[in-house]
Amino acid sequence: MLLNAVDSADAAAYPGLLAELGFLSFRHAPYMQEMFSDEPDTLALASDVNGEIYTLPAFLGVEPACETVMFINQAWLDKLNLPMPETLNGLKKVLAAFRDSDCNGNGKTNDEIPLDCCGWFGSAYSLTNLIGAWGVQLTNGGADGFFAENGEVKNYAVDERYRALLLYLNGLYAEGLISKITAWGDEASFLERSHGDSRGNALVGVVMGKSAESQFGALKDQYVPLPPLSNQDDMLTTSETRWSYDYSGLNAVPGRAAVSAACASPKAAVRFLDAFYRQDISEKTLKSGLAYALPLYIRRADAKALNPGQDQDRAAYAETLANIDMMTEYYPQAFMNYTPREEAALDALLHDLNEVTNRWWPRFLTGKADVASAWEEYVSQVNAAGLPRLLAIRQQAYDTFVGK
Repeated sequence: MLLNAVDSADAAAYPGLLAELGFLSFRHAPYMQEMFSDEPDTLALASDVNGEIYTLPAFLGVEPACETVMFINQAWLDKLNLPMPETLNGLKKVLAAFRDSDCNGNGKTNDEIPLDCCGWFGSAYSLTNLIGAWGVQLTNGGADGFFAENGEVKNYAVDERYRALLLYLNGLYAEGLISKITAWGDEASFLERSHGDSRGNALVGVVMGKSAESQFGALKDQYVPLPPLSNQDDMLTTSETRWSYDYSGLNAVPGRAAVSAACASPKAAVRFLDAFYRQDISEKTLKSGLAYALPLYIRRADAKALNPGQDQDRAAYAETLANIDMMTEYYPQAFMNYTPREEAALDALLHDLNEVTNRWWPRFLTGKADVASAWEEYVSQVNAAGLPRLLAIRQQAYDTFVGK
């Protein structure tokens, strides 16, 4: 048996290396079967394009519904007697007030950073999260810009709503409302700014992060979640505000266990591995600190009691996340299956696509490239990098996943 040692790519690359466990999992593993039944994404994660199972997943259960929280400095709002912004225009007004005031009270009016982020394109903590204000539903961090809308796989990199977001962000940047070094994605300096200066003064007004404690350290009490912002003033907004839904991607984890094809008794091995998914054993594994190395299944009904603080920073997002249409807006990239040839094609195409989007993102944000005049050239380069082929391959896998 192999624990946290191989994944589905290994099984595909080395046929005959691992035992196929599908029949055994359903015949001799009742706890595993319970997980597959309760959380179908785990079965999709375990299965290859032929429906065979060579590696077994885990379901953590205790991770939150969204990875990213947009925080705002409540102490600064209170000092300036400002309300919590509800729209993108409202955010701009608040950011301008943060820029023009000595919010941290250190006698300087030029060290406050109104809006900060770790700025690469399409990442969990990028300002691209704000595309939800235009009704774009991201899933599992929105990696690489892909999303689903009315059952169609799309990429917002060539969407007019992304163009509108770029125009908005470039306007903020031009007015000094976004950190001048945020576009390049230096995570170390990003976290350092969030932790304030050497005298304990906060420097940042609004920022994307995972939790108040990890993002701000000793300054955490100054910050509160900023609910998803609407964009009712833009005619491109055609649906309700959205925020990235990340629950399945954060909780369903692949490659936790496998069985060698040379195993003398795969049935006995599967029975042994099944015990890891038993409720009491899974809870012990979670508490032991080995939750990210071993198989386990934490039931949703038990998750809150085991990790009562998981949603503390995310209550402001619950209502928005509840609006997602799981049949037409949920994009299950992590759980879709491809043939080895398709995987190779996707890797090559995605590399070329990301080179284009990552190159243009900071240029558009900082104004080194004009969004209005360079947009068509940019879209042409994205399509030339292979986006149409990428979308075709992913659409086929998506249709298979949803049963079309």
